[in-house]
Amino acid sequence: MHPEALGPGTRPPRLSKPIGDPDGAWGTGGKNVILPIPTDVLEELERHRPLLDAAVPPHGMTVDNTPLPALRQHAAELLRTRLDARLGFIILRGIESTRFPPPAAENIFWRFCAALGDPLAQRGDGIRFGRVANLGLPASARPRYHETGVGGSVHTDSPIMAEVADLVGLLCIRGAAAGGESKFVSVARVHDILLSHAEDLLAELYEPFFFDRRVKPEDVSPSNPAVLQAPIFTYDPTLGTRGLRLRWQPEYVWEAPGLPDVPALGERQQLALHLLEGVLEDRADAITLRVRMQPGDMQFLNNHTVAHGRTPFLDDPGGMEGAGPNPSTRREMRRVWLRRRC
Repeated sequence: MHPEALGPGTRPPRLSKPIGDPDGAWGTGGKNVILPIPTDVLEELERHRPLLDAAVPPHGMTVDNTPLPALRQHAAELLRTRLDARLGFIILRGIESTRFPPPAAENIFWRFCAALGDPLAQRGDGIRFGRVANLGLPASARPRYHETGVGGSVHTDSPIMAEVADLVGLLCIRGAAAGGESKFVSVARVHDILLSHAEDLLAELYEPFFFDRRVKPEDVSPSNPAVLQAPIFTYDPTLGTRGLRLRWQPEYVWEAPGLPDVPALGERQQLALHLLEGVLEDRADAITLRVRMQPGDMQFLNNHTVAHGRTPFLDDPGGMEGAGPNPSTRREMRRVWLRRRC
């Protein structure tokens, strides 16, 4: 249920009791987050090597997974038992570059994504097969988070898009020379903490906030506005414990008041944002799971129930944080945003 679908004067529903589900509101310790790709799926891919030769273009492509029933079955099982249950994310290991060098690895990743949902555009130019790398852009270029090497921001993907992605896929092409560890936090666990310690400030986060959409001034138009207004927390009671959702990228909310016609944040709004950000950043590592991805690893997560981030990374050992001297050796990921089909 979306707030804009409610009648005039009707307040959106809030989750007013703890989740209490250890699978939904999870913490750290003893979590199996890396799974090997089943042997039958790998053998099936080997038998159909010609299908994997096509390079995936930035705008994506249509693929027919009919000849790959084991892959389709495994994707469906992951959706049911991992992404809609347990931790809400998983990392698949087994597409090593020695066995499936590019573009085969990217093709396999795209086919897994296509089996899980429908790829969404990540930018106004229709890019669906995105790149995550530090491009070394100046601040004046208004880079988005995935174009930098900064860390520390635990967030959900696509918060500035009108349609938020349901699922996020990430393929590791190359790791960083230093840093770049993936971080995962349960949205339900964060909500439980806020509900227990500051219910009044949590209520503020159910109200609409402005998000800076990172649109260049010359590109702003009625169809491409500079800001989006939406609540940070929403709750759909028809989905039970999985109905709690987070829309969050701190930089986009904190910096929105710097844009024309966007009001300054109120004191209570600022307190609520600081509290949320502090819990998500989890400096004591009490609720954060950390994983280092290897080349060929495929990460899939539920973008509503899991917030994620990374540690800062360097592409050039001993150098300044930046893109590094050689783009062919820097940390690079491929990203796909997905809409569920059901």
